[in-house]
Amino acid sequence: MSSSPDYHHRVNPDLLRRIPCNAATVLEIGCAAGQLGAAYKSLNPACRYLGVELDAAAAGEAERLLDKVWAGDVEKFQPKKLGLAPQSLDCLIYGDILEHLADPWTVLSRHVPLLKDDGVLLACIPNVQHWSILADLMQGRWQYRDEGLLDRTHLRFFTLESVLDMLRAAGLAVLDVQARRFNEKAFAAFYCAVEPALINLGIDRARFQAQAGAMQYVVRATRVPVASPLLVHSLMLKPVAACNDVRIMHVNACLATIPGVSVLQEVLKADLSPGVDGDKIFVWQRPILTHDDRARLEAVVKAGYVVVVEFDDHPMRWPAIAQNDYLTYRGVHAVQTSTPVLGEFYRQFNPEVRVFSNQIRQLPPWREPAGGDAPLTVFFGALNREDDWKALMPQLNQAIRRNPGRMRFEVIHDRLFFDALETQEKRFTPTCPYPRYCELLAGSDIALLPLQDTEFNRMKSDLKFIEAAAHGAVALASPTVYRDTLEDGVTGLLFSDANEFSGRLQQLLEDADLRLALRRHARQYVVSRRMLAPHVPGRLEWYRHLLRNREELEEQRKARIASMPS
Repeated sequence: MSSSPDYHHRVNPDLLRRIPCNAATVLEIGCAAGQLGAAYKSLNPACRYLGVELDAAAAGEAERLLDKVWAGDVEKFQPKKLGLAPQSLDCLIYGDILEHLADPWTVLSRHVPLLKDDGVLLACIPNVQHWSILADLMQGRWQYRDEGLLDRTHLRFFTLESVLDMLRAAGLAVLDVQARRFNEKAFAAFYCAVEPALINLGIDRARFQAQAGAMQYVVRATRVPVASPLLVHSLMLKPVAACNDVRIMHVNACLATIPGVSVLQEVLKADLSPGVDGDKIFVWQRPILTHDDRARLEAVVKAGYVVVVEFDDHPMRWPAIAQNDYLTYRGVHAVQTSTPVLGEFYRQFNPEVRVFSNQIRQLPPWREPAGGDAPLTVFFGALNREDDWKALMPQLNQAIRRNPGRMRFEVIHDRLFFDALETQEKRFTPTCPYPRYCELLAGSDIALLPLQDTEFNRMKSDLKFIEAAAHGAVALASPTVYRDTLEDGVTGLLFSDANEFSGRLQQLLEDADLRLALRRHARQYVVSRRMLAPHVPGRLEWYRHLLRNREELEEQRKARIASMPS
């Protein structure tokens, strides 16, 4: 076993991104200090995550992060020790553990019945066919080490073929295999040297390249073969603010964890021939379709897709949509959006509309509040909000003068807001990638969320509130949009005018206990109601519904287009 200080604290990202996003119960064999489980529970806090770990010290650490841990030899593990019955697991994980067992075949045969019919087994297994081992064998070397492919605690060795044989013998259907490859430059030099021998020996060179270059295999298998694979193919805008991340990329990352679902996401231009047969959904983010785009639209339909437009704003900001008779919504099979008000608006043009509220994909770690009289960081980050904050700026500057040294400001994108602040305790960040936005928000104490009561604003979502709640910033928000989600005095504070804004801001500056209570309640609201993982199956079921009704939806789409001016 490795003596490396971080050995028990590593997270395998290729396993993490394959655990079903909505798993209710997960068992990880060889859970080490619980870091993989902790990372997963930040995505799905409601999950019951269990572990088995041989190392007593690591198991003790894991117990603080996971729901329950059994410390001991997995080959002697009895599932009842963790309260597990047959068909009670959504996911069973072996992260670099099967090779350590005397009899991994028997262990698998005992554990696989714990999986539900749609349960998933994930395993990461080292590859004894790796080129570095072959190179050593050619020179007569087989040297065990503290960790790696020849970890001195490895008892069993596998190639891809023997991995697949082991899983199939356990009654599993292999869904997919990912090769984990490292140091490709060194492998390329090795391959160049041995290629003549491969030719002379009649060895398939492409297969050898694929397998000898793999240090480990991450394998995903299910008890029951997937009946109808689905491709979700997304065409996104050029990344701006949170639009791509929250509405497309985070959703796709969750969808890809579901057995049988694959995702493809592209920016601005789509390849309509990805080589996938079967059911296909095309999610088209915020297109502004003109009558000149009809041929492009029909090409997507002809390629076998059910076409869904993703649009989460009132279209009045883009006059071309109305000028082209709302082809953006009429010309597709369905529309998905973020608020009920937007949903009702779009149903004027297409009856097949589904509302998927914005959610948080990953819950950041809890951040303890700064103590004493440390200055509080006030966050403002938004696009196109100048009209919303102008009436508040005099009161905000009064608060700065009234509370010297008490506030510093974190401003993203809005240079006018930044320049209007009468303080030197401020930092400006231009429009930035979403992870950076979240990082800055996570370092803030108060988030300003002003929205005037306008038709456009009333159709906006409450995303900024749930972002603030998740990252530990107390929301000081206008009633427009936020009154429907934010519970005043419990999960944040609302203000109806500039004077109330001033009073509520002062209240937050003075009352540390209030800030802490609001933060805790807002975070709990996100955990219980606004995490993405539990909502993904509903989205997937809607896509399946669209596919089942494809012919009817296509007839309706053609009729809508036929009724439009040519």
